[in-house]
Amino acid sequence: MHLLERLDNHFSRAERVFLGTTIIFTSLLLFVNVVLRYVFHHAIYWAEELVRYLMVWLIFVGGSQVIKVEGQIRVDVLVRVLPERVQRVWGVVVDLISLAMLLILTWYAGQQCVRVLSSHQVSPALELPMWLVYLAVPAGTALMVLRYIQQLLKRAVSGTAADSGYTQSVD
Repeated sequence: MHLLERLDNHFSRAERVFLGTTIIFTSLLLFVNVVLRYVFHHAIYWAEELVRYLMVWLIFVGGSQVIKVEGQIRVDVLVRVLPERVQRVWGVVVDLISLAMLLILTWYAGQQCVRVLSSHQVSPALELPMWLVYLAVPAGTALMVLRYIQQLLKRAVSGTAADSGYTQSVD
């Protein structure tokens, strides 16, 4: 196995561990908070805020894993009836458009994160620096950019339509 493949495997594992741990932690925290609120009439005042911020991170880091397994939602009824070569080209075009969009979003989200950092904003309950929350967008979209680049490189090397995600058999 090549060094890049091993790095990708470790990186993917770290993403999945982060995602799984975050889901379990937020679920348990919300469960405990509901029990405390309705049974003991005393809720954790910062729980909902933390869960909200972790969900933002979860969505943007999770997007990277979705791209890795090509699980994006797509309307491909027309594309599937096209010849295999056209499907391959269409897959590359869609990836390039998505990549461009994510690069633009990463840039502007990074700019916004820097603005929030310089304003020294903190969250109301946790008093967490808000730039940590805003960082989820440029970090997550940068991860998605890396996944799209990987996908494009994989298609360039293999040159098969099966990598486009459009020629999957329907059983």
